[in-house]
Amino acid sequence: MRYVMNRLINYLGDAISGVLFYFRQTKLRTFLTLLGITVGVSSIIGIMTVLTTFDRATTGLVEEMKTNIFYITRDNPIEISFGFNDRHDRNKPRITWSEYEQLKRVLTLTTNISAVMAEEPSDRTVSAGKNELKNRLSSFWGGDGDVLELYKYELISGRNLREQDLDNTARVAVIGYDIKEELFPYSDPVGQIVKIDNIPFTVIGLLEAKGEMLGQSMDSMIGIPITAFLQYFRGRSFYGEGLQLIAEAESMDGLDAATDEAIGAFRAIRKIPPGAENNFYIATNDQLMDTFGDFTKYLQMFIGLVAGISLLVAGIGIANIMLVSLTERIKEIGVRKALGARK
Repeated sequence: MRYVMNRLINYLGDAISGVLFYFRQTKLRTFLTLLGITVGVSSIIGIMTVLTTFDRATTGLVEEMKTNIFYITRDNPIEISFGFNDRHDRNKPRITWSEYEQLKRVLTLTTNISAVMAEEPSDRTVSAGKNELKNRLSSFWGGDGDVLELYKYELISGRNLREQDLDNTARVAVIGYDIKEELFPYSDPVGQIVKIDNIPFTVIGLLEAKGEMLGQSMDSMIGIPITAFLQYFRGRSFYGEGLQLIAEAESMDGLDAATDEAIGAFRAIRKIPPGAENNFYIATNDQLMDTFGDFTKYLQMFIGLVAGISLLVAGIGIANIMLVSLTERIKEIGVRKALGARK
């Protein structure tokens, strides 16, 4: 038994020594082989990581918004985000404040309709006293109190935006938790002054932390009354100078009817002739997620193609290295066989 164990240990030792000797003699070839294996495995891991991240992000995005809401915008907001909107979309008329007020008066199947103008992200300078925000805002928007409810933000201190804030074009703001941590680390920000492009706003509300979405903080945000946004900042909005309207149906069952009513009412406001296509975009959360799903589908195809090419190149590289190694050892193997070697 001891004899067998010694033979086995000697055999393994010889094998390991031979491998290490071969590695030392062919360092470049060994490196290229390991590189090929690493590239192939990393490609597969990368694909799974990206697809899992997008799936979680999409699911989280749906969960962070109410399901019975729909949007009216000039363009598809997801296509704008990824730069897919064409010249035809850019030539559509922007949604105006007057159109919003008219639509708000005639809709009967919605419980809320809010006008929003946003910069996502925003390069505004934000400061409080001697403290200045180092990172840019993930979102700077103008709206009303319904915006926080529609996007499921919760206040932990202070109050929400009110109708009189809009009527008076009040310079007040609600801020995300990241803003508080950086500008007011040791105090309650409510009642204090925050400057946006050197324009002072009084903080009236602090929002509960929500974490990140698609790698971007949802707490590095500031919201002000839409009227104040239009007066002081309208020139650099994510939606140009146009508004985005967010409406909430009474229930999921009534969402289709509320959407149809909004389409008909907005066509009438804009005097669009019968048979002509809409010069605005309207969609529910589900439709936006379908658009997002189409984008991720093409992304998956692209990533799969890149990974396939990487695996193919790695496989060809490894095969070539093995072929060269075998060719170089043909004479050595022949001599060993002639001397009686079995392997």
